Amino acid sequence: MEIFVVIFSFNKVLNKSFLPALILAATGGFTSLYASAENLNTAWQQALSQNKQIEAAKQNQLATLKQVDIAKAARLPSLALTAEYINLDNPPTLSGNSLAALPNAPPGQGMVSVPFEMQIANDEAMLYSAVATLPLYTSGRISAGINAAKAQASASAKDQQQTTLDIKLAVAEAYIHVLKITEINTIANAHITALTSYKNDVTNLHRQGLVSRNDQLMASVALSHAVQEGISANNKLAVASARYNQLLNRPLGTAFALEPLPLHGMSKDNIQTLTSRALTTRPELAALQHKIEALGFTAKTIRAVTLPQLYLSGVYRNLDNDLLLDDEVVAYGVNFVWPIFDGGITHHRSGELQRQAAALQAQTDDYKQLIELQVTQAWLNLSETQQRIKALGQVLEQSAENLKMTQNRYREGLVSSSEVLEAQNLRQQSLGNHASATYDSALAWIRLQRMTGEL
Repeated sequence: MEIFVVIFSFNKVLNKSFLPALILAATGGFTSLYASAENLNTAWQQALSQNKQIEAAKQNQLATLKQVDIAKAARLPSLALTAEYINLDNPPTLSGNSLAALPNAPPGQGMVSVPFEMQIANDEAMLYSAVATLPLYTSGRISAGINAAKAQASASAKDQQQTTLDIKLAVAEAYIHVLKITEINTIANAHITALTSYKNDVTNLHRQGLVSRNDQLMASVALSHAVQEGISANNKLAVASARYNQLLNRPLGTAFALEPLPLHGMSKDNIQTLTSRALTTRPELAALQHKIEALGFTAKTIRAVTLPQLYLSGVYRNLDNDLLLDDEVVAYGVNFVWPIFDGGITHHRSGELQRQAAALQAQTDDYKQLIELQVTQAWLNLSETQQRIKALGQVLEQSAENLKMTQNRYREGLVSSSEVLEAQNLRQQSLGNHASATYDSALAWIRLQRMTGEL
């Protein structure tokens, strides 16, 4: 894959902090050109709309909402229908002896024992039943289960928000990296152009016998070294462009154009203010807190199992027995259940959840310190880049003036070729340092927004 970089108004670009970079990534060269450039918001929208991690987080969130529905459904009546077919080897029969008076028996004769058999059901039967149950009182078990499910759903929503912030940060880093490498590539191409022109000048002077062969060789070596750096810059741009396309879930060779980013100054808030804001807005902390709440409610649910439970129940049964006067039975009543002792299983399960909640609380306390460190580092990095930009502000003009003066003095024979090449290198280095500081500042600003949870 070949990466071509087009920079309009070249001389003007070198004096700006951000380049409007137009990047064409294609297998055959300039085969297509996007009519409009992408901005960072557009890139975020495309990445979030197609990212698989975001989709997974959304599905997890929907799953936790279903758990809330399941917990709420425990309050509703339950109805169970059953059907059973029975085939016995012999029909159920009662047998025994009964006392009876014989007909035409002489007076004074007592009762006699008479054996008998009576079939009470057929050997085949189809039994039907319907059982309805409604919980009346569960010692808070259902309410605690609903609260636990809601807390877990809230934690899942915060996890999804965290995933969104991480994806946005990754896209922003790739976006800025492409812009940075594009400008560095432009500087490298400008350096090659300048050294090519210088080599031609030295060659002409050598033909006129005004400079030595050594000057011509030094110019050739410097140009060769610059070409090597240009090849490396082109490769880095190709890799950065592929990474950017990968984050946007599109083919790695897709052509795109990027708009420049605005230059942000130093944050107006101090570290303490930013840290306080981060502790309030960071979704990671909120997710941990909701998970702790969910464990607490789940422990209440388990403890409530050993407390009194009250149910309203109704039963209908069809015995399918023609020998009975009425083979349909309807019953209803109130059931009271109180599991007094279960060997300590419930107690231990509740204790396990309490320990898990304590572990999450310890993680939360540790994460607060980590957030404070992250905000401090991000603020200091932003401050450093601002100082670098300020320090390099005059270097660009000074390096350009130094190069111009050195080239003029070389033509007059006052300085050596090595001094001209050194001035060229200083010019390229100052441009590269300024570009790096500028884009590092943009990246530091983005990372500070992520650390405070406001990206």
